[in-house]
Amino acid sequence: MNNLGEKNVYRWVLLRHIDAPDDMKGLHFDLLLEDKEFCRTWRLSDIPLLDGPYVDSVHTAPHNLCWLDIEEKVVSGNRGVARRIKQGILLQSFPSVEGSSIKLPLIWDKLEVDLVIDENGCRISSKERNYFL
Repeated sequence: MNNLGEKNVYRWVLLRHIDAPDDMKGLHFDLLLEDKEFCRTWRLSDIPLLDGPYVDSVHTAPHNLCWLDIEEKVVSGNRGVARRIKQGILLQSFPSVEGSSIKLPLIWDKLEVDLVIDENGCRISSKERNYFL
């Protein structure tokens, strides 16, 4: 079987979004995860810290893939400015079935970690290691 045409590296970005008219604080973060033809997107209240607490997250409309390459841009419709502050790769593609929670391995600050998004919010956690005696 020839897999040359298949893409098996997917990207993610974290954008700092200021001055969005629907944002009471004037600042939030957009987490975009590449999923074939678009980016699945969550609005985060803060930047998740490795093994830190959950941050509030809300699933939002998919974003265009071009946002994976943009460093800074004025958002259309006078909706503020988005600036990339983190980026990396997903270590597996998105599951094909929609669910209420996800757990995906990715590279975060040069470390392999697990991204967890569930009813509690969004969290970045150290990879679980299985050690054998």
